[in-house]
Amino acid sequence: MRIINLAAFAALSIAAPAHAADLATIDCVIEKLQPALKELIDTEVTRSFAQGAVRATFDPAVTSGLGAAAKACAIEHTWTAAAATAARDYTLGKLGLPIAEKFVAEKGFDVAELETQFGALAEEVRNRPLTKDEMQALVIASVTDEAKQTRENASLLNNYYLLLSTVQYAAWNFSQA
Repeated sequence: MRIINLAAFAALSIAAPAHAADLATIDCVIEKLQPALKELIDTEVTRSFAQGAVRATFDPAVTSGLGAAAKACAIEHTWTAAAATAARDYTLGKLGLPIAEKFVAEKGFDVAELETQFGALAEEVRNRPLTKDEMQALVIASVTDEAKQTRENASLLNNYYLLLSTVQYAAWNFSQA
């Protein structure tokens, strides 16, 4: 009987993950990126914001480089596949956010106020991708100056909040993986 109990315990131990990913290790992906890839990410995010793209598209080297770094970190820190994916998304958001902040500041928006608007959302909303309606409401609430109520600024803020949201929900997903 004792052998059966030990076998059952061993099977359960293998099937269940030992613990959630340690949030202290999420920056591993950033640390593993080569300088040339960081520069490419900077260039691609800057291009996307400069063009006012509705949805950013990136050079395939960005996706493959982030994926390779996330995979290396997953091996190093015994992350699950879900944790590696979340860390990859977090990394792109974290590297892109300073660029987004520069663009919104150049258009006369106060980055701290925008962060406060986002932070005022319920935690369960911030810990997942925003819906189209939530994003639209957030953008509208962020533009109180009538002169700034343009399609261009709406697109800019949408992309800014997309990156800010990605950093938040990817970190949360990582901690839960």
